[in-house]
Amino acid sequence: MTHQSQVPPQLRQHLLEAIHPSPADRILFDLALSTMKMGGHRYGAFLDAATTAAKLAIYSTFIEQGENIRKTGFLYHVEPKRIKAIVKEIEATLAEGQSLKVLNSKEPYYLIALPFLWQDKFPCGDDQPRVRIQGLTPGERKAIEAKLPEGSPNARILDQVEFNELIELLHEVSQTDLPKGQRMPCSDALMSHIKFRLLHSETVIQIDSPLVDIPLFALVSESYSPKGERARVFAMIDDVARYFNLLQAWVREEEGVLRGVEVFDIDPDRRQAALDELDELLRSWADKYHQDQGFPMVLQFAAGTREYD
Repeated sequence: MTHQSQVPPQLRQHLLEAIHPSPADRILFDLALSTMKMGGHRYGAFLDAATTAAKLAIYSTFIEQGENIRKTGFLYHVEPKRIKAIVKEIEATLAEGQSLKVLNSKEPYYLIALPFLWQDKFPCGDDQPRVRIQGLTPGERKAIEAKLPEGSPNARILDQVEFNELIELLHEVSQTDLPKGQRMPCSDALMSHIKFRLLHSETVIQIDSPLVDIPLFALVSESYSPKGERARVFAMIDDVARYFNLLQAWVREEEGVLRGVEVFDIDPDRRQAALDELDELLRSWADKYHQDQGFPMVLQFAAGTREYD
């Protein structure tokens, strides 16, 4: 199964030119792309989280302005009655200990918990066949089991119906901690999304055999862990959030915060050598000033091709 998460540079640039974006627009576009397509979050979940972020921005300003509804509405060009409704909603949610609709940069519960529930519901001893489909000979069962990678957990191989039921069970469990108004059924679209994530991460493999008429699914890892690009996506989201917080501290002129930008041209043949040298310099700089139990600092940077305005 292939995984295409990158937007071709030409298409991305064409989309940006079509909307004549400001820097804020580009942040929103890249945020949606990263969280929805690369991070795997649903369209509806992203919209819910964006709405929550806007409401929290209004509520925080309402507090900063001494709980002045009219001044808050003036700053955001929102009717006072709408401000009042948002404030009431946020305060009621916080008072009742409910969860706001937000995104999580980590993997959903139903992905992390699947290997544990699979092994609990469908265990398989060393002397037991992993394939329990009727009508197969012992030799045919072994032929299917031979497709499993070495070191796969001792768990039954499931048919498509059993695999779907396991995912539905996990989804139901994941919803129990949410307020009733935020729970959602396990739709076909969500089912396909979960299957894709499990197969792409190589937590589960699909076995297609001429010996059976339906696809089979096998657990091949005892824990869910995103692979390759997927893992880098979550690191990217965490990095961007941290960098944004650092720049906000710089805007507030807080002590001990440095914003650094260098714009230059370079011989393409020397580019990688320059990056390697910079990596060594930064490591030596950090080692020089590091002190156990000292004040916590972070240096975060990215160097690459400059985009022309």
